[in-house]
Amino acid sequence: MAIDLYPHNKSAYDKAVELIEDCGKAAVVHPTGTGKSYIAFAFAEANPDKRFLWLAPSEYIFRLQSAKINKEQGITFSNIEFHTYTWLMWNDESIEELQADYIVLDEFHRAGALEWGKSVKKLIETIPDAKLLGLTATHVRYLDNQRDMASELFDGVVASEMSLGEAIARKILPMPKYVISVYSYREQLEQYQRRIEKMRNKNKKIKAQEVLERIRRALEQAIGVDEVLKKHITDKTGKYIIFCSNVEHMFEMIAKVPDWFGRIDSRPHVYHVCSDNPESEKDFQDFLEDNSLHLKLLYSIDMLNEGIHAEDVD
Repeated sequence: MAIDLYPHNKSAYDKAVELIEDCGKAAVVHPTGTGKSYIAFAFAEANPDKRFLWLAPSEYIFRLQSAKINKEQGITFSNIEFHTYTWLMWNDESIEELQADYIVLDEFHRAGALEWGKSVKKLIETIPDAKLLGLTATHVRYLDNQRDMASELFDGVVASEMSLGEAIARKILPMPKYVISVYSYREQLEQYQRRIEKMRNKNKKIKAQEVLERIRRALEQAIGVDEVLKKHITDKTGKYIIFCSNVEHMFEMIAKVPDWFGRIDSRPHVYHVCSDNPESEKDFQDFLEDNSLHLKLLYSIDMLNEGIHAEDVD
């Protein structure tokens, strides 16, 4: 095997080969960042005469992974046909034309989505003899009645399961450092102030005002966001990702760049990506290739949640 798998992925691959031979299907549940996509690529490399149909939430993730393998190990794959789950949903009438010896469901917990799930189910029923390999960091859809997609799609046939805690304990992934800071409290204090002013009980109103004033003084003496970032961003020319909830939130956060990051770099390079913006891929690539001596900031909405490997991002 030319693809060099880490020991934890090699054991998962060997078990998956065994289970697929016996059961026709196998799932691998490993945390993001452990290289589990290499397991599927190893299958494709070991079976060059077999047709692989690879499904994932995003095409550019797959292309980045393929390019990384080609760069590192000089391997290209002509036996893999790639489609997104969205493509499968939009091309429902073309599912019967698809052919595959293996179906790879990358981030297979996403196949539990209502419309994507219908298309995946139809695909599996259309090609019943295809062997099924699934990859995900979490097989449970916690906000969807805790549905277990390993059970639904793979009948509970799991070749390897590793928790995030185990990956950190085994030093497969680095120990994260969490820094929590309160930065938006004035609006909440004003809301409490208005509620106090409407109170009719005089004694309760006085006590509530005293408590609110103590909270206000404590928060105003707290370290500001600019101080927190200056203290904890050790690489002044490094690359950092800021996750945002929507476009409005993203541009609100970008407007804070001078205040928040100005003490680190007066001219940071700012990029932004959004799953709904076709220009995002170029911005992301520019961010990856930026080797300047400036701070590099990438603001993201629903694009870097899974499957992305950017080695020089802290």
